[in-house]
Amino acid sequence: MSLCRVRDADLPGVELIEVQLIDNECLDENPHLGFVLQDTVSLLEQLRSEGRTVLLHCVQAQSRTPTVAALHGARLRGVPAAEALAAVQRALPRAYPNSAFLDALEATTAAAFE
Repeated sequence: MSLCRVRDADLPGVELIEVQLIDNECLDENPHLGFVLQDTVSLLEQLRSEGRTVLLHCVQAQSRTPTVAALHGARLRGVPAAEALAAVQRALPRAYPNSAFLDALEATTAAAFE
């Protein structure tokens, strides 16, 4: 599951699923960001429930990948976004999602704890 642009030739023999996320704090770059994050994690959960291995990546694993991984972890474990993100940051110490991604992550998980 690619969270950045890649060429099919870069990943021969691999089924590529592209998600259009721009690592930018400007919300105009990612309209409906919360929906895209939830939809991405729903697909990730579906693929994993089918027993498939999912490789999640972006360019530097600093913003996009940790955001999607944290949302997946929050939903899987039923924990707040901050706790899930802290777990991701222990595995990826350079992870630091941009503020738009952090806001969307918090908003998409907050409803579960209200």
